[in-house]
Amino acid sequence: MHAAVLTAFLFALTGICAAQSSRRLGAGRANAWRLVVALTLLSGWAHTFGDGFGTGVDAWFLVAGAIGFGLGGWCMLQALRRIGSTLSLLILECAAAIVATAIAWVWLGAALSGPELLFVSMILGGVICGLFPGPIPSVDRAVVMSGALFALLGACFQAVSFNLSKRAFILLEQSGGQIDQLTAAYQRLLGGAAVALLLYGLGYWLGKRHSPPPTPTQRTPFPTPVWVFANALFGPVLGVSCMLWAIRLVDNPGIVQAVAATATLLTVPLAYLLEGARPGPRYYGGSLLALAGLALLLV
Repeated sequence: MHAAVLTAFLFALTGICAAQSSRRLGAGRANAWRLVVALTLLSGWAHTFGDGFGTGVDAWFLVAGAIGFGLGGWCMLQALRRIGSTLSLLILECAAAIVATAIAWVWLGAALSGPELLFVSMILGGVICGLFPGPIPSVDRAVVMSGALFALLGACFQAVSFNLSKRAFILLEQSGGQIDQLTAAYQRLLGGAAVALLLYGLGYWLGKRHSPPPTPTQRTPFPTPVWVFANALFGPVLGVSCMLWAIRLVDNPGIVQAVAATATLLTVPLAYLLEGARPGPRYYGGSLLALAGLALLLV
């Protein structure tokens, strides 16, 4: 569980870094450079100090990455364009925890106990309470619905990806094999990047590339390359590695996703320090509820 908490902190940091780098480079270029940096770091580890390929479960992690990072990331991008980051993340993170829990229960036989269900519900309830944005002004209802559907679809892809990764670890344990978390993160990212690039190329060929230009932002202590490197380091490299560490240790991946969902709450005070975005009163009540659920789950 401590690995899941660390994942939430790392994902909160990468959310801030992603926002800063996207404002300076544009979303498309920032994401592309993040992939380049992350693949460089992870491939260097996997083929030098890590387990590389040939662990017997490589295909599981490649497919998990293709589904979660590739297809799930594309759905998330479509949701972001329609309903913004707050509502998109709210739907995706919370729905992914619920769907991942259900899949693990049916497929892996990893049902949650009564107290675990209660504490996970407290965490997700706190996230919803703290982040729910209310009515969305100047957005057509059909656009909101389509954005919400894309976020839900992305949540399903992410939930399937989590359980595929858990199944890979189970098979590895049964066969007596081994793989370190950074190598597993590399294999997942490789599969995800292949799908992401394919979808990007298809969208470019169809003439439907929509990458907003960089937007002016206030000065920060770090230049653009630092934000890009930190975005890759805290997200695809360390964040996903800690997530896989947690999935490996916890029976039901839905618990890991529920804890990771608190990253959306942790991002708010970081955004306030950098951008001056002051949270509303509802945020504090939701944060306390999520923190209580998290503390009880850890105990």
